[in-house]
Amino acid sequence: MEVIKLNTQFKQRICLNGHQITDRVTWNDTTNEFCEKCGAKVIDSCPNCKNKINGYLQIDGVYDISAYTVPVPKYCKICGNPYPWTKAALEALDEIVELSELSEKDKQTLKDSSLDLISNTPKSKVAALKWKTFGKSLLGIAHDVIVDVASESIVKLIYGG
Repeated sequence: MEVIKLNTQFKQRICLNGHQITDRVTWNDTTNEFCEKCGAKVIDSCPNCKNKINGYLQIDGVYDISAYTVPVPKYCKICGNPYPWTKAALEALDEIVELSELSEKDKQTLKDSSLDLISNTPKSKVAALKWKTFGKSLLGIAHDVIVDVASESIVKLIYGG
């Protein structure tokens, strides 16, 4: 009889603010944890569709000595809804813009570009340019939010490096 080995797909545990607790939890483990960094509830599935958040994929027969960690996803791969931390980042960017002294037109331009700024879309570079142009005065305040949720290439485009 032939023994068939299967790969092991783990799930992630992430707090509602986007702090990754671990990317290697077995599927039948349940969570009742709170984040040690911010005190927020920890989840391991999409609040909308309940699909588990994929974590590390262990390939049977392969010993991984790297310190690779699966990135925290922004959107659910099943229903497409933003995870709570993505939604909170968008709301934070909108609040930063709203509290600024920019013109209403510039505020709306930045708000309209926020989604493309944090998502990898064909308009992401345009959104970064809008933030560098219209939102230049806000980039210092918005730095942590943008760095936490935007792709590395967009962060480099906005802040250099």
